[in-house]
Amino acid sequence: MQTPARPRPRSRLTDVVIEELTKRLDGRLYRAGDKLPSEHALCAEFDVSRTVIREAVASMRLSGRLVSKAGIGVFVTEDREKPIDFVIAPAVDPRWALHIMELRAGLEVEACGLAAERRTSADLSGIVEAFDAFNRATRDMEAAVKADYEFHLAIANASNNPHFPALLKAAVRDVMLDLNIKHGGKTPEELETYESRNVREHEAILTAIMRRDPGAARAAMARHLGDSIARYRKLLSQSPAQ
Repeated sequence: MQTPARPRPRSRLTDVVIEELTKRLDGRLYRAGDKLPSEHALCAEFDVSRTVIREAVASMRLSGRLVSKAGIGVFVTEDREKPIDFVIAPAVDPRWALHIMELRAGLEVEACGLAAERRTSADLSGIVEAFDAFNRATRDMEAAVKADYEFHLAIANASNNPHFPALLKAAVRDVMLDLNIKHGGKTPEELETYESRNVREHEAILTAIMRRDPGAARAAMARHLGDSIARYRKLLSQSPAQ
């Protein structure tokens, strides 16, 4: 007797739809102001449920690529219409960095707790892969920053709520890749201490997610981001008043 195929996780189907629609937008198959095919048509094309299409569209609305018009349909966003528009210029201002870290804390602590509750085996593999990449790259500053971002993004994906990774990408991706903010002004010894602490904190987060312990996961992420918040607040307290 043939074993029936396992149903595909809805979160993965949502990611597939988001990726394909994004390709169509980037390739200008759908241009600014164009109306997307109907929900029914997209369900038939992708062979997915209405819930998957709705989650994909909601995520892309949140990132500013699509906009819904009541009673009419879903449209490609005009240049002037961006529901969420994070244009974060490179900077080395501690106050600017502090604001971003506070935003991340509000976003990532909850995503981490949900990841502990909802993560699949595939999700966990993605987090572990990013964790290992970060550990291998601790002496390569640029690679370490990229792996750090991928670790946090993998956790957001594991929340199985598409809005968390969409916001993380929109709000902080470029900031996390800004080496001047993250590593500026550190001696080699300070940098080594900083990276070692990051490894320990990442391990605590990963362990909590592996054990499916949402409380411990939230606490570990809060401690991890809280250290950076405290560091920027200290920098601000030492800066001349402006």
